[in-house]
Amino acid sequence: IGFIDEPVFLGQRSGLEFRVSHDGEPVEGLESTLEAEVIFDGQARDLPLSPRFGEPGAYRSIFFPTAAGPYTFHISGEIDGEAIDESFTSGPDTFSEVQDVTGGQFPVQFPSTGDLVRDAQAGAGAGTTATIALVLGAAGLLAGLVALGLTLARRRA
Repeated sequence: IGFIDEPVFLGQRSGLEFRVSHDGEPVEGLESTLEAEVIFDGQARDLPLSPRFGEPGAYRSIFFPTAAGPYTFHISGEIDGEAIDESFTSGPDTFSEVQDVTGGQFPVQFPSTGDLVRDAQAGAGAGTTATIALVLGAAGLLAGLVALGLTLARRRA
């Protein structure tokens, strides 16, 4: 069990891949008896299983990892009437973790997806702050003009 095409890089097509055999023979049809999910940092997503074309007993589910680090695959259901409930977590002794792409980029390193998201959120927050400041400034200007008008009206009276 592991990722498709390891090593896996952030934002690139990958997914869950595993093979099942019994006494050296591939076990087919498990896409209808097993369920899979991927878990990252407490967030889970169901993964629909599909048999791999031309590879009996091999199954996969494609997704695009959007965060670097360790992922857990949870497989549950039945194989030949036997209950299955197993979890497999990526790491140095199992299968590779999702890696940030910036370390392998050449000649130019682009910001990571996480950096871009943080920058976009900071920009959205700055836009909101600027709008609030503009409204408050306009209200202050209006209040100042009203006060000036009242002062001038009192002097004439």
